[in-house]
Amino acid sequence: MSRAVAHVAPAVSAPGVERSTTSLRVSVGVGAVAAAVEAAVVLPFLGRYGWDRDELYFLSAARRPALGYVDFPPVTAWIGWLVRTVFGSSLDALRLTSLAAMLAATILVALMTRALGGGAGAQLGAALVWATSPYGLAAASIFHPTWFDVLCWVALLSTLLVAFLRARPRLWLVAGAVAGAGLETKYTIAFLLAALLAALLATDDRRMLATRWPWLGLAIALLLLAPNLVWEARHGWPSVHFVSSQNAKTASDTPPTTYVAQQLFLGAGLVVAGIGVFALWRRPRLRALALVPPLVTLLFLLERGRAYYPLPTDSIAVAAGAVAIGARLRRATVARRVALLVPLLALHAAVLVFALPTVLPVRSTASMVGSGVWRNSWYKDEIGWPELADETARAWNALPAPDRRDGVVLARNYGEASALEFYGPSRGLPHVLGGHLSWQYWRPRSLPQRFALLVGFAAAEVGRPCVTSRAVATIDNRWHLDNEERGRRIVACRLKAPLGALWRRDVATSSL
Repeated sequence: MSRAVAHVAPAVSAPGVERSTTSLRVSVGVGAVAAAVEAAVVLPFLGRYGWDRDELYFLSAARRPALGYVDFPPVTAWIGWLVRTVFGSSLDALRLTSLAAMLAATILVALMTRALGGGAGAQLGAALVWATSPYGLAAASIFHPTWFDVLCWVALLSTLLVAFLRARPRLWLVAGAVAGAGLETKYTIAFLLAALLAALLATDDRRMLATRWPWLGLAIALLLLAPNLVWEARHGWPSVHFVSSQNAKTASDTPPTTYVAQQLFLGAGLVVAGIGVFALWRRPRLRALALVPPLVTLLFLLERGRAYYPLPTDSIAVAAGAVAIGARLRRATVARRVALLVPLLALHAAVLVFALPTVLPVRSTASMVGSGVWRNSWYKDEIGWPELADETARAWNALPAPDRRDGVVLARNYGEASALEFYGPSRGLPHVLGGHLSWQYWRPRSLPQRFALLVGFAAAEVGRPCVTSRAVATIDNRWHLDNEERGRRIVACRLKAPLGALWRRDVATSSL
C-alpha cells in the first residue's frame, strides 16, 4: 500500500509543477519581449558619439585587472577585461554588456510582478514601463558600473521578495551572495542594505533578525568583499579619500530640487512605483520591502547623491504597482480604464520626448552640439579625444630629441591619460603616465625623467613640479564644444627633480 502511494504521489503533484514551470516560462518570455523592445530602441544608436572619458578609463583598468581601484570596485574592470580578451577594444561590445545587464533586470521585473500575483498583462506592463523609461534606455549609452549595479539591486530585491513571500529563510544566503557581488560592483548598494535593516527594525519583520539567516547572508557578502578590502588596506584606503571629494562634487551638481525632479527619469514608472509602495504596505508580510524604496531615496537625498542612485530600488515597487493597477483595470469599465491609462501613457511619453536626447544619442553629432543638448548630458565627455591625441603628438614630436629621450607624457586627469593610452600609440606617442585616481598606481617603479610634456594641467598647477615651463599647444576639438578639456594647455616642463621624487607630492591624487 505504501509503495503504491509513493508511486502515485509524483503523478498527483506533477500538474502543479508543470503549471508553475509554464507560468515561469511565460513570465520570462514576457520580460524578454519588453527587453527586446528596449534593445530595438537603443541598438541603432550604439556608440554614436564615441568613447566617454569614463569608458576609456575603464578600458585602461581592464588592461590592468586587479582586486581594487581608487574610485570603483573591480567587477567592471574584470568585465572589461573579458570583453577586451574576446572582442578587442570594442566600444560596441563594452556597451552591449551594459545593455545586457539592464535587459536582465527587465526580465527580473517581470518575474517580481509574477511573484506578487500579477498576470501576463501586469508583467508586460511593469517590464515595459521599466525598460522604456529614460533610465532603462540609457543603459546602452555608456559602459559603466551603474548598469551592473542596477542588475545586482534588482536581483537582490527579487531574491528577498521570494524569501518573504514564501517564507524561505535560506534565500538570505543567496541574497548575501548577490549583495557581495553588488559591493564588488559599486559601493552604493550599501545604502540598500542599510535601508533594508532600518525597514526590518521598523516592522514586525524584525523577527527575522533574531534568526541566523540574515547574518549568514551578511557574512557571505563581506566575504566576497574581502579581497577588495585587502587591496584598500594595502593602498592606504584611497577610496575613502575619493568618496569625500566625489560627494562634494555631486552635492554641487545635484541640489535637492534637481535630485527630486530627476526621479522622473523613471517616467510613468515613478507613479506606478508610488502606487506599488502602498500596495506592498497593505501586505503585512511585505511591509519591510514597502519601506525600502522611499528610505533609499531619502538616504541619497540626505547624502546628496546622484538622482539616479536610488532608482533601482523602485523596481520592486513598479512590479507591485503594476499588479495593483492590473487588479483595478479588471474591475473597471472601459471608460475608467481609459481614464486611468491615458494619463500614465501621456506622462511616460512626455518624459521620453523631453529626456530621450539627453540619455540616448538619437541626434546626429552636429545636431547634439548645435542644439546644446550636451549641456544637460554626459555627451560632452565623448567629444574631442582623437583631437587631444593629435595635439599631444604634434607637441611631442616638435620637442628636441634630448627632451624626448629624457622625457615623459604626463596627463592631468584620468580621462586624458586613458585617451592618450588608447589613441596615442598609433600617433607615435610614448607610454603615457598619470597620477589621477587609479592611474597613480599604473607606472614603472623607477621614474628618473627630468622632463615632462604636461597635458591638461592648469596654470596654477604647473609651478609645483616645474623649474621652467612653456605652453606649446592649447587643447580644442573640431566641434569647439566647451567640455572639460577644451582650453587646457599642453606644457613643456623642466622638472625640479626626477619625476619619481615628485610623484606623491605633486602628481598622485585620489581626489576627483
